[in-house]
Amino acid sequence: MNSLRVSTKAVVTVSSLISIALVVFIAVTANFYVTKMSENNQELYKAYNISELLKTFKNNMTAFDAQQRNYFYTGDAAFLEQYQQKQSEARRGLSKMEEYFPGRPQEGAFERLRRLSYKKLLETKGMSMSSENGNLLPGNNNSMDEINQAIEELNSGLSETTQELIANNGEYLNVSKKWSLLETLLGVLVALAGVIILFRDINLRNKLEAELRNAKKQAEDNANMKEQFMANMSHEIRTPMNAILGFSDLMRKTKLSSDQEQYMKAISASSSNLLNIINDILDFSKIEAGKMHLEKIAFELGDVVNTVAVMFGERAREKKIDLEVHIDPAIPPRLFGDPTRLTQIMVNLLSNAVKFTSQGMVGLSCELKTIEMGVAQLVFRVKDTGIGIPNDKVNMIFERFNQGNSETTRKYGGTGLGLAIVKNLVELQNGTIYVKSREGKGTEFVVTVSYPVSYHEGDENQETSREIQRRTGDNRPVLLVEDNVLNQQLARVYLEGFGFVVDIVANGALALEMLRVKKFDLILMDVQMPVLDGYDTTRRIRSELKLLTPVIAMTAHVTEGEKEKCLNAGMNDYISKPFRETQLFDVIDRQIGNSHKQEPESKHAASIARLPRFVTQMLNLDEFYSLSRGSADFIVEMAELFDEQNPVDIEELENAVVTNNFIAIRATAHRMKSSLGFMGMIELARLMGEMELLAEKDQDQNKINKLFMLIKPGCATAREELSVLVKRLSEEVINGN
Repeated sequence: MNSLRVSTKAVVTVSSLISIALVVFIAVTANFYVTKMSENNQELYKAYNISELLKTFKNNMTAFDAQQRNYFYTGDAAFLEQYQQKQSEARRGLSKMEEYFPGRPQEGAFERLRRLSYKKLLETKGMSMSSENGNLLPGNNNSMDEINQAIEELNSGLSETTQELIANNGEYLNVSKKWSLLETLLGVLVALAGVIILFRDINLRNKLEAELRNAKKQAEDNANMKEQFMANMSHEIRTPMNAILGFSDLMRKTKLSSDQEQYMKAISASSSNLLNIINDILDFSKIEAGKMHLEKIAFELGDVVNTVAVMFGERAREKKIDLEVHIDPAIPPRLFGDPTRLTQIMVNLLSNAVKFTSQGMVGLSCELKTIEMGVAQLVFRVKDTGIGIPNDKVNMIFERFNQGNSETTRKYGGTGLGLAIVKNLVELQNGTIYVKSREGKGTEFVVTVSYPVSYHEGDENQETSREIQRRTGDNRPVLLVEDNVLNQQLARVYLEGFGFVVDIVANGALALEMLRVKKFDLILMDVQMPVLDGYDTTRRIRSELKLLTPVIAMTAHVTEGEKEKCLNAGMNDYISKPFRETQLFDVIDRQIGNSHKQEPESKHAASIARLPRFVTQMLNLDEFYSLSRGSADFIVEMAELFDEQNPVDIEELENAVVTNNFIAIRATAHRMKSSLGFMGMIELARLMGEMELLAEKDQDQNKINKLFMLIKPGCATAREELSVLVKRLSEEVINGN
């Protein structure tokens, strides 16, 4: 019996040990294949990246060849600047690919591509001048064919590699599943130790899978939140920007001193730069993805630097610090590049310098380092005597959301994004940036960037101080499709001012009926209307009526893809509300412009100056007067319309809020938002925009109620202010003014 017990114990022990050993072996083997699959995925990712790089490289080489030939056959310096840019981009692409191919089957093909590409990129050394026609002649005409053949060979090899890697993934996955199944079956037979190991292994895998799923969901949520945040920020910033640009236009139409002219020039330039930046907010991720678009236009460096200096001059005087600006006179007067991004770089650096300096000076200098082959290498220095940066933080300041330490954030504010954006913008222009700093002594940022010299005389892109000359509509018929009474009146006044004859309908169904009986040269289409919206109306105009009449969309939406949505519906162009008279004219002019002229807008400045002024809370008189172009009759008509329509809209909005009808809230808020914006009631328009977004996305009833409690009395105040304005206008008429 004892012998049997010993034998049984030995068998159980040996079996348990063998089972445990088998389980461990199977687990290690399964994990081995999981690891191999992970490594295979990394190789697959690299192969996909190289495939994309090859596509970009091929496009760059094709563009380079085209611009090179243009330059060769025309001698135009503009083509020289463009193919030099493509040459630089192609070199960067080759450098990135050099890290992948060594030791791989495609190494030989890549070496041939690299050799051919560098030969092609260096063809400029072989240029010669024809004595017959004076044109530059290219070198080897067959080089691009050889390069394309090499690229195709690489693509073919990469395709084979990719297919092999995908096949390996499937094999690794199947083997891993088989081993996992065997592990589970054997786990039932193992001793207690084996069971513990098995369950621990399974739990660990489940935990990792759950973490991966959560991470994926979090990444998707973050992407959606980022997109929504960018859309909201763009919407919120555009509203005050509309006022800034409007005030600038009004001021430029008045008589200004030389200092005021300089200030207004800085305001206009800065507003334009900011507006360009705002338009890129929705595509902010392009910076990190390497897809940020850089303009290539002629500009004067002096104008850019002086504009930035004026922007910060008053802030420096308020802090009683000196602002020193120096431009190297050897720098060519006109360069070729992106002045908006250069301004953004200097604004960010100077903003930090002024913010962190309480005494002493802030300096901005621009020096010419070299000028070769028509390209000027510039060095910008922004220096201050401020708080400086601790030594252990200097290498971290270009990271996003990093401001050195929490005390700096609490004392000076900011998000920590400025320097990260600066670094990206500098590197996008193939430049460099570094910082020198001593804590308590000051900081100096040094930016080196190159710009081709512009040989063009004059600047087609620069606005001048002359008044805009307008074309007229020559009594051409226009159909305005808009359901909001105030927006109807505003657009009608603008269109009639351009010389058009305007018919107005309130929805898409009425527009279709009108178009069946009358011919129009242009259609202005609101996109959100009752009965039939602008999108469906335009589709039916194209499909049912077979009309090719230009259709211009009018919408208060500024979210990403809105313009594409309008164009996909068959519309020809797009303008966002609230718009100014010049913006409406420009978009109409693109579609049906002609050569007749209209008197400049400056004739309205005197009429505007005579209108009464008083303190208002909701009504922006400057915006409203600019809208009216100085016409007292127009002001009275718009005020009466608002006084009649606004209480109806408020009642409709209140009913929707009380009944939690989010669809009605969104529609009414959207309609009222554009009307309030046109009337110059900027704050009320902003609140309406918030309510519209809440009704569409979050459907947070508490927040909507709070907004309505601000909007309703605000609109009542606006109606009272309009009443006072109408009364004062009437008194002036009676008094003969």
